Amino acid sequence: MTINETLATALAALTQALDQPGADIAAGLDQLTADAVAAIPSYRGLSIVVSQPDTPFTITVLTTSSRPDDIRSSLHFTFRADGGVDRHSPVDIILYGGSPGTFVDLAADIAWLTGQPLSALTLDQHLTVAAAADVATQLGAASEINQAIGVLIGRGLTSREAHLHLDEIVSANATDRQGAARIVLTALAIPPDPPDIVR
Repeated sequence: MTINETLATALAALTQALDQPGADIAAGLDQLTADAVAAIPSYRGLSIVVSQPDTPFTITVLTTSSRPDDIRSSLHFTFRADGGVDRHSPVDIILYGGSPGTFVDLAADIAWLTGQPLSALTLDQHLTVAAAADVATQLGAASEINQAIGVLIGRGLTSREAHLHLDEIVSANATDRQGAARIVLTALAIPPDPPDIVR
């Protein structure tokens, strides 16, 4: 798999979305792709769908010789971040195959390994490549939101408190989280009033 600049940028956004800034999502995706190609001869690619309300986006990577109309099978399953904090959103993975029935055994293995019921995984219902979001727009939103969270943490709030404070700004100003982030960042850019000079 070739990770071009656009994909690398999208993977960096995925890392931020998962709140794991030390994670190497690109290396993980590269390894997942290599393992899938080795284990599944008809593997054609995958989509990663991040559904968080602030910055939803989709990353789709097909093998170099594959086209969207080559897809004859699919496997859809969901990962959820640990921690139980509301802002952690599920990440959906969709694997694509070129032959019908490609993922039947893999679905059973994933269900067994994760303790999920087999009904939680969906076979052959995603035979059209997931539409990619406007990654550039979503990256801008993610960057502003993450910067604002960083500013609030720098002011002494915990990560959870910073997210809650951003939500309070959303409610008080009838805006979205990107708009709230801009309010925080704009306030940071305004220089404080000079101290009164005592004579």
